[in-house]
Amino acid sequence: MSTDPSAPRRASETVREALRRTLRAAPQPLTALELSGLVRIAHRQVDEHLEHLRRTQQHHGEQLVVEPPRCLACGFEFHTRDRLSRPSRCPTCRSERIEPPRFRIIDHGLT
Repeated sequence: MSTDPSAPRRASETVREALRRTLRAAPQPLTALELSGLVRIAHRQVDEHLEHLRRTQQHHGEQLVVEPPRCLACGFEFHTRDRLSRPSRCPTCRSERIEPPRFRIIDHGLT
């Protein structure tokens, strides 16, 4: 199996398998927009697939790690946010300049 995160999705590979492979092989955490380009799906679909991966990764001995979104104006970090999508506004300064969350998969060594 190829570990190149930029390799296109194979015909026999599901979208979630491609996302999982890409997140495991990426040298750094990726945004939903970056993932949509690498896996070649619509940006709007990424959050739904990532949510499913988050719920099922424990069965693979893995964990989906989410680096929280951050306001670029005041630095507020959305640590308590459960949704995987980018927030529209900062609750502190109301700025719409929000850095999107970044995702990666880590292995817990379980098989």
